[in-house]
Amino acid sequence: MLHLQGPWMLQILEKSLMKHLPESLKVYGTVFHMNQGNPFKLKALVDKWPDFNTVVIRPLEQEMTDDLDHYTNTYQIYSKDPKKCQEFLGSPEVINWKQHLQIQSSQSSLDKVITNLAAINLSKVKHTQCFLYMIFDTAKKLAPFLIAKNLSPSGDGYPPINQEMFKHSSLDVAHAALVNQIWHFGGNERSQRFIERCIRTFPSFCLLGPEGTPVSWSLMDQTGELRMGATVSGYRGQSLIRHVSHRQMQSLGKRGFPLYAHVDKANHVMQKVVAKMHNVPMPCDWNQWNCVPL
Repeated sequence: MLHLQGPWMLQILEKSLMKHLPESLKVYGTVFHMNQGNPFKLKALVDKWPDFNTVVIRPLEQEMTDDLDHYTNTYQIYSKDPKKCQEFLGSPEVINWKQHLQIQSSQSSLDKVITNLAAINLSKVKHTQCFLYMIFDTAKKLAPFLIAKNLSPSGDGYPPINQEMFKHSSLDVAHAALVNQIWHFGGNERSQRFIERCIRTFPSFCLLGPEGTPVSWSLMDQTGELRMGATVSGYRGQSLIRHVSHRQMQSLGKRGFPLYAHVDKANHVMQKVVAKMHNVPMPCDWNQWNCVPL
């Protein structure tokens, strides 16, 4: 195991991961943000260097003090050969299997290895799989071979928004409780702390309603993924999330961020939204494994 330290090693890693898109997307996005100042205090581990097979991104040990906080105890994994990474991932120096944790990857082929390791370490595991999309401009830059020839970034236009009723803004930490109520993976104290940290650390985007409170929003997490987007129930069906997302993509795109997102396979409404925005579907999936020691 080798801990990659110093900006030049992480820059080499980022360039190498770019060659393996889209399967490396979740790890690539994380390393990109590590190279932008590493605001979430993450570390990159590889099994060998520079010709690595497997890379794991995880928080520093001093950040993982709550054994029950899987939002903090999160690992991003990419492997060139998932069949040969079990020994590396089984090392306690790489993954602390004694904690509640979650593993994220753009490779569903890691499922067998993770399931095996969870069984060895007496943990139960829940695998969540979603559709994965790149924003058009990101795909055009990083993976143009995935863009259909007849696809353009223009989308189908946006219904007009009542600018007297809705105002573009950003989220405040005080809004985390509202986001937490609606977020599919949230609804508890630890998830709210994670949302608060994302709001403090990364740009967020929202529309304020007539009462001056957020009615639609989208955030970004430590992997650079656009996440937690939602609209409160009383304002749905007005394309507000499209306006928020469009502003988010324009702003972050100008800063050179690789932009991508996932959508639940049962969320047909959001699937239609991303299709109208001409986001590019990836041939691989968004995967998350939640592991809990028995």
